Amino acid sequence: MRNRADVLQIGLLGVLLAVAALSGCSERDESYYRPDLDPPVVSGLREEGGRIAWETDEDAICVLAYGSASGVYDHYAYHVDDGGTAHEADLIDVGPGTYYFRVIATDPAGNEGAAAETSFAVASVPDVETMRYTTVDVGWGDCHVLEFPGGTTVMVDAGDDGAYGGVDHRADVDAFLQARAITAPSGIDYMVATHAHRDHYGGFISLLPRFNDTFFMMPDQPAIPFPYELTRLVTDYGIPSASLVAGMSSDTDDFLDWDPAHGVKVVVLSAGAGKYMPTGDDASRGNNDGVVLKVTFGEVDIILCADTEFFVEQRTIKRFGLDVRAEVFKVAHHANDDATSEEWLHYMQPRVGFISNSLAENDGVFDQSVINLLRDYDVDYYVTDRAYRNAGRRDTAAHGNLTITTDGRTYTVMAWSSS
Repeated sequence: MRNRADVLQIGLLGVLLAVAALSGCSERDESYYRPDLDPPVVSGLREEGGRIAWETDEDAICVLAYGSASGVYDHYAYHVDDGGTAHEADLIDVGPGTYYFRVIATDPAGNEGAAAETSFAVASVPDVETMRYTTVDVGWGDCHVLEFPGGTTVMVDAGDDGAYGGVDHRADVDAFLQARAITAPSGIDYMVATHAHRDHYGGFISLLPRFNDTFFMMPDQPAIPFPYELTRLVTDYGIPSASLVAGMSSDTDDFLDWDPAHGVKVVVLSAGAGKYMPTGDDASRGNNDGVVLKVTFGEVDIILCADTEFFVEQRTIKRFGLDVRAEVFKVAHHANDDATSEEWLHYMQPRVGFISNSLAENDGVFDQSVINLLRDYDVDYYVTDRAYRNAGRRDTAAHGNLTITTDGRTYTVMAWSSS
């Protein structure tokens, strides 16, 4: 049995240990527990022979905005390796001249910092081979055109022709083709009709008779079949065709080998999945029939999602996992709330999203919940409709045709009109 003196000694020891512990806590660095409220500082903005470089005082992701007039930025450049403290972006699709630049940087805590506008006289821009991906402004519909450095042109969907109550956007498609000098009969090497909804395939009804030197693709055994008026044109003009299923790729299927000389990779992530849905109406089954394509040029990956919904996103993640990573994606189903799940964005980790939509033609599809989720995942989104302003790191609202031009390292967004 301990005597009173022993107990007092033990008690004193406990007090000393407690004081020592408190003293240790007072010396601990508490900064880790404080929220980061300091925005990144951008410095050293400079031009290096057609490339712009700069630094930030902490890890950050950046976008370089630039244009030919002060305060007017029509190019937004991103880099695949961005995210540290040293940053760079190539100038793409511009010639020599004086340009005005502004960098907007965001740190991991979401704080945003910007450099003051700076102008440089750019004497020369390297002549590099580039790929272009354009979401053509066809209102509430889809039309996407891929132009590869080897000369191949691919059209994925063609907008609505207005035959059954939709808005006729054939003139918009024709204006784009004229602006890009894509001429009949052989200017479109491949056509892909993602699913049997008129706002996606309608424009092909008038394009196929003119651009009949092409190769036509659609999903295999869709739950909602394409109309006879479309399939008859493929037959009548003797146009070669193929049915797409998930897992096809440029490595195994010649009709997807769109630019082998430049190492372009194409993978079908989904096609004709509507028939696998346990429940759902015809509209939803048609959406989930959609062809989902992943196109890779250099280090830049682009995913075109058609109108596919959560059902296809889950199937695709289960099959491909981290292979759905992409810098750029076409936001599915015009940013409706039945697509673009948080899990989809978590696996894809995109920096840029393109939305094809029109408030004037259908104000019930575009959903604010999708926009909020894109913001939460730091995705810069661009919309063809004039009615919307992009949040995030851009300074002015972009609308019209949306084009990504990439050299395989830097990818630059530009909004423009072909009318």
